[in-house]
Amino acid sequence: MLPSLRVSLILCCLAITAAAQPRSASYRGFWVDTFNTALNNHSDVLAVLDAAKAASANVLFVQVRRRGDCWCLNSLEPLPDFTSIEPGFDPLLDIIAEAHAAGMEVHAFVIMAAIWNKNPTFEATATLGRPTNPNHVFNLHGGYDLPMRQIVPGPDNWLTRSLLPDGTAGITFQGHRFGSDFWLDFGHPDAAAYTVEVLMHLLRSYDIDGLHLDRIRYPEFSASGQTPATGTNVGYNATSVARYQSYYGIPEGSAPPSPADPDWSTWRRDQVSDLVRRVYLNAFAIRPRIKISAALIAFGSGPVLEPNWLAAEAYWRVYQDWRAWTEEGILDIAMPMNYKREDVPAQALWYDQWNEWTKNHQYNRAAMIGPAVFLNSIEGSLRQTRRALDPSASGKEVIGVTFYSLANPDAALNSNPFSIPAGRNTPARGGAEFASALTTGKSRDGASQYEDTSVAVFANSATVPTLEWKVSPKVGHLMGFAKRADGVPLDTATVFCYTPDGSVQRVTWTDGGGFFGVIDLPPGTYVVDVQLRGDRLFAANVQVGVGAVATVFPLTFAAQ
Repeated sequence: MLPSLRVSLILCCLAITAAAQPRSASYRGFWVDTFNTALNNHSDVLAVLDAAKAASANVLFVQVRRRGDCWCLNSLEPLPDFTSIEPGFDPLLDIIAEAHAAGMEVHAFVIMAAIWNKNPTFEATATLGRPTNPNHVFNLHGGYDLPMRQIVPGPDNWLTRSLLPDGTAGITFQGHRFGSDFWLDFGHPDAAAYTVEVLMHLLRSYDIDGLHLDRIRYPEFSASGQTPATGTNVGYNATSVARYQSYYGIPEGSAPPSPADPDWSTWRRDQVSDLVRRVYLNAFAIRPRIKISAALIAFGSGPVLEPNWLAAEAYWRVYQDWRAWTEEGILDIAMPMNYKREDVPAQALWYDQWNEWTKNHQYNRAAMIGPAVFLNSIEGSLRQTRRALDPSASGKEVIGVTFYSLANPDAALNSNPFSIPAGRNTPARGGAEFASALTTGKSRDGASQYEDTSVAVFANSATVPTLEWKVSPKVGHLMGFAKRADGVPLDTATVFCYTPDGSVQRVTWTDGGGFFGVIDLPPGTYVVDVQLRGDRLFAANVQVGVGAVATVFPLTFAAQ
């Protein structure tokens, strides 16, 4: 059984406790989704900034990559189809300039795996068809055969798939479309490498403050019989399955693994974790102070005891082991999408469970809470914001909140139990009212109270929190590639990192492209030992410095 990285980091994991932030230092953010927010010209950008400033925000998570495209001009991917972006206008460049002038950070919000969401059998329109740009990743690597009108598996097909029959749980196109979306499978090494390069190009080209990873997982769908024990029928990209079978010595042509196979479940989790690690280290190498965050799954009730994590849907349903990512240190900020309705008592309890879990599982990094203001009345969202910022029972705090979303900041609610007086039917009142409620506790005209308190939740301004491991690092990292002499990557090889006296410091694995990385090493000399079925190399005298990534040049192996 291939151990997951979460349980395999061996010995000496240096504890770097994030310094507690004073309450005056706290992220106050909004997700700015371009499905619902226009960023087509300078006036659109100013409207976003005005709305954010009114709410006392200091960070925006701006959706730049939506479906294999970019709301920017300097990208490896095309502009989005059928949008009215002003010719020559660069939405990302403009919002960075305006936000920085206003003292706000901009983090590029990028959808990772879902790369197309239209039915490709039709002519291209705003709602149907294939991408219009022939170089779009779906056109090149979606495997869509136009005459056959179906997806064809093969080594150049990067999509994940289910083996369930079409029509089951919203699955279509020979198992490759989930609801409206086609998803990349990061178990295909080329899909992973492509995605990393797209993000690194973005990072090199724009003065963003962070990369925010969304849909960094497998797709969710609701098929009958899915449980933590049975797993989910997803991840069956032919190349990923072949890699898995090769690693375990399963004869070529054998039946694909069962969704319930624990090794197969671990494999799928590791494909996602490998990509997050690769993004983190490559981004750090380009700009050490860049902040890597992710929008994380927090479906249903939250884990209360440690073993409960294994039954969390993030872990078993979509193979997103984000607890391990923060523990290892490959996310700077964990951001669970804690989307719960405050007026439904069971969901309010789940909201609190996820908050408590998140606050107590930040390890060497940090977290923010992401409430769903689009599901709640303004009064309900104020209650959730306060509880998000309160310390856990053990005194742990997150470094802020971000709301989903700027475009939809509240919902109508009949018999609102939190209105003043209670039980009123409250309409959706919009962003300006939500901003007033956050900063004053009252309506814009001052006639109505949103909270029964004299101090509004954002009554005072807040500075951007300092991430100590970014600004005052005490450790470094290393990364590299392991390949055979003929250039073939060593796939899922075991990597031992130890000090010259032979003390093992970390154990990790290469990904399908041979990439490996180790996080948070005390400065000094290390030996890297990569092993796979008799292929072995010792790379001595790898020097790790403080606040830097030591690059281990491609290690080439001859079979021994």
